[in-house]
Amino acid sequence: MIDDFAKAYLHDNLRWGRASLLAKLDGVSEYDARRPLTTTGTNLLGLVKHSPCPRPATSAAS
Repeated sequence: MIDDFAKAYLHDNLRWGRASLLAKLDGVSEYDARRPLTTTGTNLLGLVKHSPCPRPATSAAS
């Protein structure tokens, strides 16, 4: 079992990684975010979407 301290530490590192990734992409146009950059169709949006970093909780009630 993982203890609460280790779990919080890992989550904090993942949150930092996601914030860092998003900060680096700040100002990129939607076209550039969706534009395929490789022959396999990989794009910046896909990298962010599939990053292992936890996403901020969203409210189900809108």
